Amino acid sequence: MSNNNINMSSKGKFSICVLDKDGKVKKEKSIGNTLNVVTYEGAYTALIKTYDSVYGVYYANMGTGTTELTRSSTSLGSAVSGNSSTDSVERPGSEIDNLDGTSTLTLSRTFSFTLGSKVGTFSEVGVFDGSVLIAGQLIKDEFGSPTTITVLSDEQLVVTYILEWIVPNKSQLIGTGTLTDENSNTYEYEVYSQPYFTEYTLNDSNKVTRYNANSSTSDEIGFYAADGLTSLYDTGDLGDGFYNNVVHDGLGTVTFTTNAEVFSPSQGAWTGLTYLSFYSVSSNVSTAAGVDDIVTNTAPSTSYSRYPLLLKFVDPLSKTSSQSFEITASFTVTL
Repeated sequence: MSNNNINMSSKGKFSICVLDKDGKVKKEKSIGNTLNVVTYEGAYTALIKTYDSVYGVYYANMGTGTTELTRSSTSLGSAVSGNSSTDSVERPGSEIDNLDGTSTLTLSRTFSFTLGSKVGTFSEVGVFDGSVLIAGQLIKDEFGSPTTITVLSDEQLVVTYILEWIVPNKSQLIGTGTLTDENSNTYEYEVYSQPYFTEYTLNDSNKVTRYNANSSTSDEIGFYAADGLTSLYDTGDLGDGFYNNVVHDGLGTVTFTTNAEVFSPSQGAWTGLTYLSFYSVSSNVSTAAGVDDIVTNTAPSTSYSRYPLLLKFVDPLSKTSSQSFEITASFTVTL
């Protein structure tokens, strides 16, 4: 089988300003639009770790370290105590179609430290979700050289972060292969990745994602004819689940692997099987299963269609009542 990874990328920048006791900006203590790194663990936490919330609850913190942060960094070089206020973050309102099968999600948040709570000379800044460093970097001047910023007891520190995430918003062909049965019949198939959000209309308020590490969610498989709508079989009848095992290697590669779903000879014969569609619960088959668009090979746009893949048999598959059928899905996402 040939495979292509599903790629998601990210970048960020921050600005820092210091306010006097009257709330006026001290221009000599302002740092604008400095590039930083989004860490591997930060991207995983924000985009994959939970299925029902993009991003999380963020706060900013400062440090006195002097070493450039990298994507492998897990903390500031030398963080100081005392965090900023927190801000809950959901699916952003700024979602732009890049017209290449992806969207750019832009997150902009301003984090304030209370007056006099952050005093000292600082050389680095980061934004966190819990203990996870989402993004950060050394403070730099207009020439890109490391510098520091000093905050006095009668001053207030404010940090603004802008993070950009690239996620798929359309179905994309990511794999092809051939299935050969014991009678030497061959069936060519294709695997299509799906939009990142279950509701794939741009700027939709729904926040549930298909790419998630919530392995406790029990998915099911629907078997469909060439029209993508005529149901041939539904695994909800089996009474078991189709689960994801999600592993992040810490270096930006996330591997999704399912358990094996086995269909015995006693579970009947299929003729003309073209699509395998994945969804979350049998009670929502009418809206979650099947194929929304057989031209673009896209699964339904609904919160119950949570799986990132759709499988299409180019040569429709047949299964006799004497044959068994087993499927295991595996794919990777590069952050």
